Amino acid sequence: MLIIEATSDYEFGFLLGRKFGEAYRRIARLVRPLTCDKVRIRKEFLQTHYPQAGERLYGLARATGIELETLLAARPGNPFPTPGCTNFAAVPPATRDDRVYLSWNLDLPPWFRYTMGRFPFYVRKIKGCKPYLCLDHSFMGLPLMYGIGVMNSDGLCCVYNAVGMTDGGDGLTFFELNNMMMEKHADVKGAVGVMETNPRCVLPGHSASILMNANLLLADVKGDAALIEYSHNHLEVTPAADHEGLLASTNHHQFIDRKKTGGVAPADQPLIAGSYVRLSRMWELLRMWHGRIDPFIVQSITSDHSSDYSALREHGIEREWYEERIEDSTICAHPWNLGQHLRKGDIEGALTESMISTTLYGILLDPRRCTMWFHRGNPCRNLYHPYWLGEILEMDNAAEARNKLDYDPDREMYYKEKDSRDRIFTRPLSDSPKAIKTRGRLMTFMAHLDSYFERRLNR
Repeated sequence: MLIIEATSDYEFGFLLGRKFGEAYRRIARLVRPLTCDKVRIRKEFLQTHYPQAGERLYGLARATGIELETLLAARPGNPFPTPGCTNFAAVPPATRDDRVYLSWNLDLPPWFRYTMGRFPFYVRKIKGCKPYLCLDHSFMGLPLMYGIGVMNSDGLCCVYNAVGMTDGGDGLTFFELNNMMMEKHADVKGAVGVMETNPRCVLPGHSASILMNANLLLADVKGDAALIEYSHNHLEVTPAADHEGLLASTNHHQFIDRKKTGGVAPADQPLIAGSYVRLSRMWELLRMWHGRIDPFIVQSITSDHSSDYSALREHGIEREWYEERIEDSTICAHPWNLGQHLRKGDIEGALTESMISTTLYGILLDPRRCTMWFHRGNPCRNLYHPYWLGEILEMDNAAEARNKLDYDPDREMYYKEKDSRDRIFTRPLSDSPKAIKTRGRLMTFMAHLDSYFERRLNR
């Protein structure tokens, strides 16, 4: 596993620039420039609220020779419509053996596995900050700079869902807010404080680039969990204690008032209907397994292929279980209607479904056992494998957790691949000419799709 250690924030950025400089320079050539006002505003937000991120970017700029303004513009983003992740939290009394679980079915277009790799994780260790495990999930932004922290040394865990809304404004991206949580806080209460006290950047929209907005699902070793739904001006925190230790989240707002956030309804945006179906089904399964949830049961839940259309009735949509599936409506995501689209000659429909209805990875965080369970591909076809994080994250409860494990943490770990070329986004980019050419074409294709969907969905 890639471990990035630095004695300061500046050194962190500088090390990345020295190691992956050519890759960053190629990415910078594809960045869409921000206006002078936008760059100034973004720089001011970082200086005021998160100066550590500014120092890292400055170190990267010095090492690569890229202008700081260009790096400020290279924020993470997603050019495709409505990514379809399905997540849940389960804490006592909902779990077996008094454990804490945070689950993430990560759904993205299938070709993203070529940019994210077989094991898209790395560990970030910066002096003065808590060590934490990151998912390198920055796509067309700056790899390794905008990683999503999924578990830190104190057992604080976080997963997210992309969400569209119209109540937008400038602030810190949720990538940066997530990193602040992981670097400074040990529990859900502290993480919630980060969201409450800092300006939140929200990019208005219901389709393109919605990955800049998120529902955040948090849990800690104390057994607390909470769902944070927010827009630029509004925020709602829902604790798991209000739902018998359970929470579920998909790609829309369920507790916060959607009239305030500008959230979309299925009647207005058909692509979001599957999110409502998946959420209803997830709640049904969680309640059914209440008190018995463990990794084996989680594998069953995340592999589910059934749909619960009951939540759509209040939006005027009727669908029977035996009729054609609504797209992106199962927890374990597959492009169920792809063949029907192709037979009808609906190329756009086939392309859209193939992009939004594929589960790339499954992640289950188990902080009381200092463990991450992970698999590649769909959970119905791939089993979780445990990854021991106790020593690598320097977790305080590692010694106690090791004595309670139901697997051997000292065996050969699954993340020890034969070579490291496909583990992290920047490595293939700075590798062979063939890899560079392939990924260059992929990123160009993604940019064209971004423009295409913007035109189609906004006309």
